Amino acid sequence: MKENTSKLLILYASQTGNALDAAERIGREAEHRGCTVKVFSIDEFDASFLPHEDTVIFVVSTTGQGDPPDSMKVFWRFLLQRNLSRHWLEGVHYAVFGLGDSSYQKYNVTLLVVLNY
Repeated sequence: MKENTSKLLILYASQTGNALDAAERIGREAEHRGCTVKVFSIDEFDASFLPHEDTVIFVVSTTGQGDPPDSMKVFWRFLLQRNLSRHWLEGVHYAVFGLGDSSYQKYNVTLLVVLNY
């Protein structure tokens, strides 16, 4: 029987812990299904290494009126670089999972920028 060697990186950004809880639940489910899982706060991961990952799930909570959480500020600035290629995540399978109140003025705007890559 062939062993599943799928690798999954889960990056979360949370202000109050909701995204951490969701990321850990996703990670446990993926491990149960045979994936090798790494779960990190987005501020613990060097964004320049993302193109070397197989599959990434971003779990991001919004705060205030839809602003990115404090732990995502460095990653957010990385995404907004002018010299960052629009194809920098080419070949990386990724998904985004947004948490927050949909009545926020800027509800999940951060995730829309991630999706544009």
